[in-house]
Amino acid sequence: MTLGRLKSAVRLLLIGDNEMPDDNDQIIAAIEMAYLQIASQATALKLLTTTQECDIIRLGPGGTYLRMPDLPYGDGDELDIDRELAPAVARVLASYLSRENGGMHNNEANKIIRSYESKVRVFIEEQEAEGAYVDVGVDDGPPQ
Repeated sequence: MTLGRLKSAVRLLLIGDNEMPDDNDQIIAAIEMAYLQIASQATALKLLTTTQECDIIRLGPGGTYLRMPDLPYGDGDELDIDRELAPAVARVLASYLSRENGGMHNNEANKIIRSYESKVRVFIEEQEAEGAYVDVGVDDGPPQ
């Protein structure tokens, strides 16, 4: 999903409620907050990394890290988050902006996140069973 499509989705979610600000900097700041909120709850596969040379949000599975997504700046820029989580970003933004339906949008975002996270947990468990993720011990050094 591009930034432009995200803006359109949020405008649609807010019909009859507050309007989305026209200021792109405010929208990007809200996206940054939404990314942090979502990444603290969901293990976005696109954000997994083994290097600490980027902005790390938290630990991931098997010695990996969850990095901070890159922010979009132009309407054609793609969101740096798993495609299935893009609707959660839209819902979180709508929850920030809504005058009356913030709780409902936040609940919908949480449903999307829980559904995504359950799928990812199954995937990660399968990968661990195949030996793809190996926990890094204290004496083993950084993940490779």
